[in-house]
Amino acid sequence: MQVELAELRRLTSSRVTSTEREPGDAPPDPHISTPLIPESSPDLTVWPSATGPEPATTLPSEPALQGLCNADRYIGGIHLAASHVSELFRIYFTRCHPYLPFSMSRSIEDIYEKSLALFWVICATASPDTARPQFEGPIRGLIADALDPSKGSNVEMVQAILILCMWPFPFTNQKTDASFIYSGIATQISLSIGLHRPASDADFGDETRERYVAEEIRRTTWLACFIVAQIQASRRGVPAMVVADYSLLSSFENPGVSQELSHLCHISHLTVDSTHALGARGSNTAGLVEPSARISLINVFGKQFDDLQRQRFPKPTEIVEIFFLSSRLQLWSFALHNDVPVSANTVQIIYQAREDAVRLIQVASEKNLSLVPFYTRRSVCYAALLLCRIKLGPYGWQDDMIDHHIERAQQALSASEGVKFGKFLAAVTSPDNRDVFIRTSGDKRSPHRSRMGAFLVFDFQRVYADLQQADVPFLSEFLDLDNLPWADFE
Repeated sequence: MQVELAELRRLTSSRVTSTEREPGDAPPDPHISTPLIPESSPDLTVWPSATGPEPATTLPSEPALQGLCNADRYIGGIHLAASHVSELFRIYFTRCHPYLPFSMSRSIEDIYEKSLALFWVICATASPDTARPQFEGPIRGLIADALDPSKGSNVEMVQAILILCMWPFPFTNQKTDASFIYSGIATQISLSIGLHRPASDADFGDETRERYVAEEIRRTTWLACFIVAQIQASRRGVPAMVVADYSLLSSFENPGVSQELSHLCHISHLTVDSTHALGARGSNTAGLVEPSARISLINVFGKQFDDLQRQRFPKPTEIVEIFFLSSRLQLWSFALHNDVPVSANTVQIIYQAREDAVRLIQVASEKNLSLVPFYTRRSVCYAALLLCRIKLGPYGWQDDMIDHHIERAQQALSASEGVKFGKFLAAVTSPDNRDVFIRTSGDKRSPHRSRMGAFLVFDFQRVYADLQQADVPFLSEFLDLDNLPWADFE
């Protein structure tokens, strides 16, 4: 095995990565050969951009608004002029909605009449980071109405909650982030009003107007619930809550579902299937499948991810590509558990994980990460942690490309507003902390084995805790264990 690893390092140091190939070079096919490494391989202003304007091809086109806001709007101590509201809605549908493109009304006045929660969530989501916190109290009060059966709920309430899950208010630790709970509430409301059966009238919601809501809106909102539930479950390393039955799966190909939303659904479905098969169906308390079967399943699902990309989106948008790479990294991560022996098969998987992590960081770092959903920033951090695990794990993969992209992720995240991901990465990936990482990651009794694809994040959290106990000096921002930035990734 030492010979194999030496050959691996030699080939890696001498080759050009797939992301830096000449235009005429073909990408490697991981399913053809047996070598370890393939031979080729408020007062409204538009958000400020730290990296310049977004490329015109980044986001798919969105239908225009149907009319402008007719009057100033108030909630709590917030006053928005009509022109400001119109600008906020324009920003939301241009920059935010494409990340979860369910069908919805494009009329500001119609949304205001049907759901104050959805109206104000859109205003908050499109507002600058400095203005968003003032919306939190009033909006939480509006969302709380969903828990009162006497007030009823509608599809617009579900949409408001889903947007909040994608663009949560600022939080300091997992205890203060309501995204996972909100995702469950959105799912339960959707079931109670029959969104999971968008084409049928089965008296869901009694005599409310929900049965008369456009089928396209009902269908795509339920699909959005499925995607958000998968994102939130993956973030915490727990089973997803929404079951992919025939009705949901057939909706992926419905003509009323946008291509972008369909692609996200296909990725989420394969992510749920693979993480459950690998991390929840083992004959042990952790649910993790034993190593040899795990590697076989990783190869099976890896082929399915390849087929999905080739057949559905050979030239994906940046939104779809980042989502796809993030999901496939979770699959590869199951080979990084410390009970998996080093072999030619696992080295091939680790190589692909390295390629995907590098590509994700490259694509995402070209964007202004202050303008993307929380899960995108977390995906960049996850990719960097995976690269660090590869570097410091039993594979001993010393690679300038890995170091460069860990640093690149750190810089991109440090430049973004909100959670201090960059400082977290700087702390846990420091070469000075190598011994602590190796000791912690080698614990085969770690409870994080039950955390599916999220175990990497939890392992690095434990590294940080061990460093804290060892009195390793840190900046003052990291001294309060109840408010550490790394807790945001749970």
